[in-house]
Amino acid sequence: MLIQSIKKEAILIFNDLHSLAVLLLLPIVFMVIMTMALSEKQESMTKKITVHIVNNENSNYEEILAKYVLLSGFDVVSSKIVPLKGSAVKQADVTLTIKAGFDDALLLRQGNGHLIINIHEQVSPQIRLMIEQLISVSLSKLKLHAYMSSVGDFDGITTLAEQSQLVTQSADVSYLLMSANKEKAIEQPTLFSIPSWIVFGIYFIVLPISITLINERQNGTLVRIKTYPISTSGYFINKAMSYGILSVMQFILLSIVGLFVIPLILNEAPLVVTQYAWYALAGIGVVASAIGFAFLLASLVNSFDQAIVLGGGVNIILAALSGFMVPIDVMPDGMKIIATFSPMYWSSELIRQSLSGNDWQLMLINFSMLCVFFVVCFSAALVVFNRKSRKLLWN
Repeated sequence: MLIQSIKKEAILIFNDLHSLAVLLLLPIVFMVIMTMALSEKQESMTKKITVHIVNNENSNYEEILAKYVLLSGFDVVSSKIVPLKGSAVKQADVTLTIKAGFDDALLLRQGNGHLIINIHEQVSPQIRLMIEQLISVSLSKLKLHAYMSSVGDFDGITTLAEQSQLVTQSADVSYLLMSANKEKAIEQPTLFSIPSWIVFGIYFIVLPISITLINERQNGTLVRIKTYPISTSGYFINKAMSYGILSVMQFILLSIVGLFVIPLILNEAPLVVTQYAWYALAGIGVVASAIGFAFLLASLVNSFDQAIVLGGGVNIILAALSGFMVPIDVMPDGMKIIATFSPMYWSSELIRQSLSGNDWQLMLINFSMLCVFFVVCFSAALVVFNRKSRKLLWN
C-alpha cells in the first residue's frame, strides 16, 4: 500500500510542472540567487566605488591621503593621482573635501580643519557604513604618516610608496589577534545561509500537499475511500509517509546542491559534514516538521487560492521571523525571542550545527523541539482531516 501510494504521489508531482517547480526548481534557483547575491567580497565592492578628493586649500596631504584611500581598495580620482575629468567627477560615489586648516588639525589638533565626506544618496546604508569605516582607517594611517614624518622615521626613505608601506606595517595589529575558533566553510558569510535555504525549500511541500488534498476532496476520491478496507486515518498517515519519503529525496538533492555545487560555482571550499549521523538525523527532523506543518495547513484550507496564499505566505513569514531574510543578531530583542520559537529556526540551526560540529546536546534539544512540533501539528491535522472527511457526501 505504501509503495503504491508513493508511486501515485510521485506520478502526480512529476506530471504537474507547478508542483515539480515548487519542490525542486524554485528552492534550487532561490538558493543559488540568494547565495550569489551575498557572495561578493569587500575587495570587489570597494573597487566599484569611486572616491573624488577635492583639495580646496592646497593641502600638503592630498597625495598621501589619496594613496591610503587607494590602498583601502577604492578607485580614487584626485589631481595628484589621476588628471581630473568632468565625467569622472560626476560619477564619483564619494567626495572627500579637504577644508581650510586641515593640515594643522591633523597632527596638532589646532583650528577647525575638517575632511568632509559626502556619499551619494544612491549608496545603500550597508555600503555607506563600510565606506565610512575604511575612510576612517585611511585617515588614521594619514595621521600616523604625519607623526612618523615629524619625528624623522622617514629619513632616507624618499618615495611615497615606501613611506606608506612602512606606515601600513607599523599600523598592522593582526599579529596581536588570534581567533579561538578555526575558520570553517560554514562560518563564511557567503555560505552561512545555505542551511536556511535548504529548510526554506523543504517547507514548500505544503503547496503540492494542499493541492492534492483539495483535488481528492473535490473529485470524490475521499468519499470513495470510505468503501475501501482502510480508515481515513490510515489513508492520511499513509499519504504523509509517502510525502515524507519524497521530501527526504528533496532534502538529499538540495543538500547536494547547497553543500557541493554552489561552493564549486563560487570557487569556495565545499561545506563539510562533520557528523553524518547528526546530519541524517537533522534531515529526518526537518522533513518531519515540514510534513506535519504542511499537512496541518493543507487540512485547514478549502480552496486552491487559500492553499497558495496561506501556504506560501506563512512560509515566507516564518522564514522572515527565523532570521533567513534578516540576521537574528540585528533583530530587536522581541523578534529574537519570537525567532527562537520558529520550527524553521530549529531546523536551520540543527543543520548548521551538524556541519560545524557543535555541542551534541544543543543538537538534541533542537531535534526534540522539531519532533514535538511534528507530533502536535500532525495530530491536529489528523483531527481536522477526519472531521472534514465525515462531512463529505456522494454527489
